[in-house]
Amino acid sequence: MATRLDNLGYARVFRDPRTGRLAVDTDSLRRGGFAGVEDFGADFYDDDDFGDDDDLDDDDFGDDDDFGDEDDEDFGDDDFGARRRPSARRTRRLNRRQQRLEKRQAKIRTKLGQPARPTRKASSSGGGSAGSGGSNWGMTAVGGTDTLSAAGAASVKVRLQHDFRAQDITFTGSASGAKVTSIFFGDRVVWSSSDGIDVSVFSSTSFLRGLLKGQSLRAGLDITVNGSLGGAGDFAVTIIGQKPVQASC
Repeated sequence: MATRLDNLGYARVFRDPRTGRLAVDTDSLRRGGFAGVEDFGADFYDDDDFGDDDDLDDDDFGDDDDFGDEDDEDFGDDDFGARRRPSARRTRRLNRRQQRLEKRQAKIRTKLGQPARPTRKASSSGGGSAGSGGSNWGMTAVGGTDTLSAAGAASVKVRLQHDFRAQDITFTGSASGAKVTSIFFGDRVVWSSSDGIDVSVFSSTSFLRGLLKGQSLRAGLDITVNGSLGGAGDFAVTIIGQKPVQASC
């Protein structure tokens, strides 16, 4: 039999047939292990066999839902031996693990100092918000005149040489009785009247002040204003707005 000897280890012990006393086989003495077996003492494992506590964090362990009994729907008499279907709890657990992984990746990106991805704003080729980065904007006016020798339809087309933000429109200089039927920014109708509205409604004292405020268009596109005249005369259009300007040094 093997007996532990305090402070020495384990060794075979037998009874001496001559004296009847217990005797120790010192040749079989092993520290921390059983006689005749390789040493399993405290030195068998050292600190390097186990990672430091820093290798684990709270995120490596799920919450209470990650451990414990499985849902009843995970196991059943009918399911035994068949492929197990994922339960709602298992799905939630996988989602939480994915979220923890994403958080770790975000922390790594932050430590590496990676810049945030710029957010791109969608814009329409025919209009939308016209702008040039961080440019300053200054007041300007664009327009044109269509001269008719007799009554009929009139149209003024203004091709922009710069981005433009409209604020107002006037028809000062147009013949008396002239009417406005539609206003286009690019291919977008921003105002229309099938019967036409007298240009006097667009005067400086009109309630239609600021009719075009908020409308914008990029350089190279057209602003088209259509109307009609009751006789020979001019159909004059002036559009007030803003354009990008370079900042002064």
